[in-house]
Amino acid sequence: MIVGATSGIHIVVPFSLFVYMKHSVILFLLFFASLFLGCGSSASVGINKPVTANQVEARNNAVIPLITQIRRLPGMALENGVPVFVKGNNSIQGGARSEPLYVVDGIPVANSFRQIQDIVQPVDVASIKAVFGADASFYGSRGASGVILITTRRGE
Repeated sequence: MIVGATSGIHIVVPFSLFVYMKHSVILFLLFFASLFLGCGSSASVGINKPVTANQVEARNNAVIPLITQIRRLPGMALENGVPVFVKGNNSIQGGARSEPLYVVDGIPVANSFRQIQDIVQPVDVASIKAVFGADASFYGSRGASGVILITTRRGE
């Protein structure tokens, strides 16, 4: 050992290499921290409950327009953009069809889809049921062309 000499190894690093190493260390620390801290949600981890068919249908119906929900009912068709019941064409009216009666939460509201469209929002609909024939006779002559029963979430 030489007297007056300092011990240790001195490494001379060019400045550009130093900047690169500095960024590499920062990236390494960020990666390492993300392993321990994570980026997950704060919800508790547990066994996922299976989603039922009714829940999936309710979610889907919330975004489906009302006219499409009614059109999907058995015996329904669109005529001039208005839902009507499909019946035989050999009636006295000569094939002309009138609109069904719309009943919202047990209250007969209108025989016009245009009025119902303004009253009922698709998000509020809990269920829709089509009734015609003898079952619709409860509503008298207004229900002669069939009845669409709409139950909203408030009317459940």
